[in-house]
Amino acid sequence: MAKTSKPKRTQAERRAQSRQAVLDSACRLFGEKGYADTSLEDIAADCDLTIRPIYHYFGNKKSLFSAVTEHMSSRILDTLTVDEDLDVDETLRRGWRSFLDLCDDVAFRRIVLIDGPNILGRDQWSSSLVYSRASEVVDTNSPSPGRSKVKQFRATLTNRVMMAAMAEVALTVAEAEDIPIAKKEAERLVMTLFMRLAESPSA
Repeated sequence: MAKTSKPKRTQAERRAQSRQAVLDSACRLFGEKGYADTSLEDIAADCDLTIRPIYHYFGNKKSLFSAVTEHMSSRILDTLTVDEDLDVDETLRRGWRSFLDLCDDVAFRRIVLIDGPNILGRDQWSSSLVYSRASEVVDTNSPSPGRSKVKQFRATLTNRVMMAAMAEVALTVAEAEDIPIAKKEAERLVMTLFMRLAESPSA
């Protein structure tokens, strides 16, 4: 019986595989060692490549870290599913609890919440795909035909402020010595804010 040979990969497929190998190694090493203690040489050795492909695919270390941060941040998108049967408050509550659960992942904490803002700047969060998707979820739930323009804007503004506050709280959780206690207190605080906003009279 003749052996069937595997089809040869195209050059584009080989490049895509190499690029993914670099990204996987970078995610692991940046998560384990942090940005400052991870070199491009470390990443190249981990994925059995030279540094040259890394520069070709990503440009430099900071650009590679930016790609890693975006890749890791995409996990947040799974917490932002819109359920038409839920109001905006419950949607954000569920999303917040899921987001806090991500803080249990050491690599996620280090890359997205600690090194990310320090290396890429706090404005990187507001310009990211994740923030844009979160804004879409908020805006989808906030406006309603019965609201005036002022009330619609107030609802959107309130939700944006809450998102910014939640990001800062998550950073505090990530840097805490006792993560379980920090998560518990963070959820208590955020849920209290949600309740007070929900109970506040609308103008």
